[in-house]
Amino acid sequence: MRVNWRHMSFVLFAICVGIIAGVFGHLLIDNNKDATGVIVTVFSILAGFLIAIITLLGDQSVLPGSWRISEVKREAIKNKLVRQKWLFYLYLLTLLVIFISSLIDPHWPEFTDLLERIYFGLAATAFILSFQLPSTLMEVQMDRIDAVVGARRQAGSKLDRS
Repeated sequence: MRVNWRHMSFVLFAICVGIIAGVFGHLLIDNNKDATGVIVTVFSILAGFLIAIITLLGDQSVLPGSWRISEVKREAIKNKLVRQKWLFYLYLLTLLVIFISSLIDPHWPEFTDLLERIYFGLAATAFILSFQLPSTLMEVQMDRIDAVVGARRQAGSKLDRS
């Protein structure tokens, strides 16, 4: 398996920004229900959008040709979809921490500050990682198209020999 250092660098950058946001950005969201509402809305929409895209891209009926065409780029497409799955989980984790924070706020306000830092850091990380989403989805589609073109070339060359 080949490591994509460019992608790994971007993920590391996003995590660092998330940590900085969680540590130093707390004052921006401290007891700010409007900011929390925006984060919940944005990540709910992103999670729904992402699961719809994963479902659409995972549907083999939209890929023309035989199973051999699908097999050619299967691993590359799978790896890219797995990354999107983890992004989806990060969206859900962000929403879960916000939900827990809202539940315990009236009873244990001392924990709310910590949870606000955590969800703000998670939100910043997830938001930055979301910038890779359009290019990754385009790469998945291009991998599928390349597989179809390659299979058709191969089929065409067999016909040319006959």
